[in-house]
Amino acid sequence: MLLNFDYDGVLVDSFDQLLSAFQRTAADTGLGRPPTRDDFETIEDLNAAGLAVLLGVPEPDIDRYTRRTHAILEADGYDPAMFPGIPDLLNALSERHTLVIVTSNYDHLVRHGLARNGVDECVSLVLDARQPGTKGDKIIHALKRFHVPPREAFMIGDTRGDIRHGRAAGVRTAGVTWGYQSRTTLAKEAPDHIVDSPGELFRLLVEAR
Repeated sequence: MLLNFDYDGVLVDSFDQLLSAFQRTAADTGLGRPPTRDDFETIEDLNAAGLAVLLGVPEPDIDRYTRRTHAILEADGYDPAMFPGIPDLLNALSERHTLVIVTSNYDHLVRHGLARNGVDECVSLVLDARQPGTKGDKIIHALKRFHVPPREAFMIGDTRGDIRHGRAAGVRTAGVTWGYQSRTTLAKEAPDHIVDSPGELFRLLVEAR
């Protein structure tokens, strides 16, 4: 199978660092209001541009706003810890399946985090913010690249947007509850599965047919 993973909130615990970066962006640029924790829970498509819109950043300034946020993350040394059990999960799944990361983050930051945790070789492809299109488009790109039919693929995410984009690409979807959005919020998007731990996710993906 082809397993498409979101990065932030699914593999790494980056919430506090990202919230701080967006709050500092608002202060530095004077654009939009500072975000709150509730904004990350309620937003339907969680990425830098989507959050900027929610916070009231004018459309002509969104690119400057998002570039500033990423510059802050780079300057701080973006290196969030993986959730407990995730390295073992990736190692075990990569023995059976092809793993891809579909993210609004940047490839070099993702690869650094994977390498630091000894799982860089587990991931065959990272499709990042520079890859054109939506997450759904990126999933379709991965399906074509690895010659996998949608019925033999999953999108694993922690937000409503992840689930929606997975469905748009025609793949099965799994929401994880340890990330940015709660089980209640994920359920609004009706994913095929919702799991509460990496161990439960492993069992789901190993047993999937």
